[in-house]
Amino acid sequence: MPNTESPQNPFTREILEIYNQETPFFLFSKERLLAKYKEFEESFPGAAIHYAMKANAEPEILRELFDAGAHFEVASVYELETLKEVGVPGERIVYGTSVKPPFHIREFAAYGVDRFAFDSFLELEKIAALVPGARVYARISVDDTGSVFKFSEKFGTAKENALPMLERARELGLVPYGISFHVGSQAGNERAWAEAIALLRPTLEKLLEADIKLEVIDIGGGFPCNKYTSTENDFTLQEIAAHTLQEYKNLPYQPKLLLEPGRAIVAETGILVTNVIARIERREHTWLFLDAGVYSGLFESMVYQGSTRYRTTLLRPSFDVGEAPFALAGPTGDSPDVITREVFLPADVAIGDKLIIHDVGAYSLVATCPFNGFPKPKVYFI
Repeated sequence: MPNTESPQNPFTREILEIYNQETPFFLFSKERLLAKYKEFEESFPGAAIHYAMKANAEPEILRELFDAGAHFEVASVYELETLKEVGVPGERIVYGTSVKPPFHIREFAAYGVDRFAFDSFLELEKIAALVPGARVYARISVDDTGSVFKFSEKFGTAKENALPMLERARELGLVPYGISFHVGSQAGNERAWAEAIALLRPTLEKLLEADIKLEVIDIGGGFPCNKYTSTENDFTLQEIAAHTLQEYKNLPYQPKLLLEPGRAIVAETGILVTNVIARIERREHTWLFLDAGVYSGLFESMVYQGSTRYRTTLLRPSFDVGEAPFALAGPTGDSPDVITREVFLPADVAIGDKLIIHDVGAYSLVATCPFNGFPKPKVYFI
């Protein structure tokens, strides 16, 4: 059950009883959201914090972060349209994905965005043709060993290509703005960002010899949520920052740091409240069917079975009955709609009980799908 004593928990039973809404629904804490953003500001003083809105693009979340001073990393014109509605100006946006449709590039430029990532010569030429004089940064591939979601296969050029690519950018009339990398989402190595920065030292020295001095190093995201029951991470953001900033000081000069945190800002800010609609004994498991499932915002639990696991609790009090293992499934007729095959809950959990699935603020609402016609859950804020 929720901890009703800890001031660190905004989702107390008393609060949830007030939000006695039809399930399923998401509930987000604005206070926790702003605290997580502030933690990044304090851990990386002077850095530009660009929230990766792919993690959660709810307008209320974007508005809160914008008002707090956040910048944004955006991956499509559709995300840009949402930021326009919030009122985020172009100078607080970077177009961070390294492969982009031409139409999207034009729309970003028309809105005043002039910073674009790339990881190939052809992408560079595309940007030069569409946005003359734009600032560009080369995305390089780095070691993402130990990360749950690996990016190096699909994105990033070899670090040896950064020099010729940025020289080519200058030849095309673009501004060689920086270098970016991403260590993979839900990173399991607290030194991953520091090790990636260390690899850049020879490149920065060669760029200086070519009379190119970078304005930024974009160290991406990947900062983990340590609250998933499946994670083995026991390091903090402050420890990540200490390693990273120490290596950053060893560079021949210090371009401004740019960060793109998504999951680490929003994951712990939201819960999903769902109702038990059936309890069925099968041969291997006791199954609890819920009115929310992987298509209701728990997509990561399906795609990476055995990987992303959310802490789950019973809303009502339960005393002296002990715990038992259950499998949790969503309401659709799709066999992969399985949230977990083993979660421990009070043995007397029954039809009509409400469960709380914790730390589901990231990569949940953005991945909902109306499978079998089930709608996206409602969203509320406290």
